[in-house]
Amino acid sequence: MQEFRETAIGEAADLSPTADVGQQKPKKKFKWSVNYYGILFVLPFFIVYGIFSLFPMVYSVFLSITDYEGYNRVISIIGFEHFGWLLTQARFWQSLLNTVMIFCMNFVPQMSFALIFAAMFTGKTYKMRGKGTFKAIYYLPNIITATSVAVMFYTLFARPSGGLWQLLVKMGMSEEINLYLLEWPSRIIIAFIQFWMWFGSTMITLSTGILGINPSVFEAAELDGASQKDVFFHITLPLIKPIVVYSLVVSTLGGLQVFDIPYLFLSGGPVMTGGRNATETIAVYIYKMAFTGDMRYNVASAASVYLFIICMLVSFVLFRITSSSEELEQRKINRRIAKMGGKR
Repeated sequence: MQEFRETAIGEAADLSPTADVGQQKPKKKFKWSVNYYGILFVLPFFIVYGIFSLFPMVYSVFLSITDYEGYNRVISIIGFEHFGWLLTQARFWQSLLNTVMIFCMNFVPQMSFALIFAAMFTGKTYKMRGKGTFKAIYYLPNIITATSVAVMFYTLFARPSGGLWQLLVKMGMSEEINLYLLEWPSRIIIAFIQFWMWFGSTMITLSTGILGINPSVFEAAELDGASQKDVFFHITLPLIKPIVVYSLVVSTLGGLQVFDIPYLFLSGGPVMTGGRNATETIAVYIYKMAFTGDMRYNVASAASVYLFIICMLVSFVLFRITSSSEELEQRKINRRIAKMGGKR
């Protein structure tokens, strides 16, 4: 009798509608997670970058190996002929030399003064009033458009109505001298404009890095009797090294691609001194080859590929130098630790 009841209960359980509920696999439903929402937020950047940056870069590389000059509809691939032709052009090499000289005259004082003023504005020993006002004044040229700055400096040095030109004449300069037509004065003026516009931005970046250092590090150095010079060179500079490297790389790439000020300074006309273009940078050279004269898009594309390769090589060298110096410092620290352990 007992066995019959157990059998009946088992059969009734098998016939119940809820018997297979535990055995059925639940259906997977697609749910938006945080990762998918992140992709939606990042997707517009990649779309804009692909349309306005990546595609023009790839298309420029393609044009550099073709015979396209802006008017021929049928494009033929001719190989690396334009790359070899550029290497034989004195104007191309002169534009590279102008770019390097203007960059060096701009970047060296820019980084030097930016480090000095960043240390002054963030240090506790330098009690200056109105630090925020000075920071805003130094940063103000960076938000002014390049066109306005170029026109302003052209007005200052123009002959015979420029204010600075008249001042130099009163100080003994000949009235016949036109600074725009002199090789080195024109380069110095452009380098100073670049320094004046970007000095404040570099200073703000370095100041932010210094303010990110733990204040207890400086307090410990003061208690140990370290001077301000020792604190700056042995504590501040090593700790803000990533920020310095970032400023170095960004400024170098920007200096190699400088276009607006050299072009707008003389409305696109190069300063001719002894048959050489004193202020024509490589970016200005690319623009003129593509959109003025014969409109040789293929040659301009080849020159832009050269500029891209130079920027990549310079970035690689800078990162390599900084990484090797970090390895040397780490080795020195490991040696000191080993010596201290041996003495113990």
